[in-house]
Amino acid sequence: MIGDQIALNERYLQPAVRVLEGITVQKGYVINVAGESGSGKSTLAVALQHVLKEQSIKAVVLHMDDYFILPPATNHAKRESDINWVGPGEVRLDLLQHHIDQFKAGYKTINKPLVDYVANQILEEKLDLSDVEVLIVEGTYTSLLQVDKSIFLERTYVDTFADRVKRARDPITPFVEQVLEIEHRIISAQGQGAAITIDKNFGIKFRNSSTY
Repeated sequence: MIGDQIALNERYLQPAVRVLEGITVQKGYVINVAGESGSGKSTLAVALQHVLKEQSIKAVVLHMDDYFILPPATNHAKRESDINWVGPGEVRLDLLQHHIDQFKAGYKTINKPLVDYVANQILEEKLDLSDVEVLIVEGTYTSLLQVDKSIFLERTYVDTFADRVKRARDPITPFVEQVLEIEHRIISAQGQGAAITIDKNFGIKFRNSSTY
């Protein structure tokens, strides 16, 4: 997304290392990172990309925010006029899955949407995948996608309130909190099927194994 800066955060590097210790990646591997707004999805995705790079494995991150049907301001207005708009139906998950499938099929490039947050527009960009070995897909509803390994951040919108205030990307209003509560009800159920969960204290649990 144009206008959205994601910095590498040291706090997420060690969890990224531990997560990747439990995964055997190979060319064409796809990882998703899901969770609520402000839970650290984008930051963890960047940390995973960084750790893989240190292992001489090139990874690319796809952000679900680029796949919304409507650009940001227009989508917010749509939510205000119809609260039932909130949910996975806001997002072109079918297109995102198509791009995942193209990557796994060995496509060298994909033409993906690119949101310009400030201009409130959805553009298009050609993404070069020719030497990419791992695809990382992050976003609120990415647990609904078919991938090789799913990661879920358990921090809720209540846990992330301070971080959301600091990020200051979205206004903190009663309506926005209502939207986040709806998302919470949808997303928390999806997280139960994740292969890897990370709690609010960065404890990591691989499914059918203990937390460490």
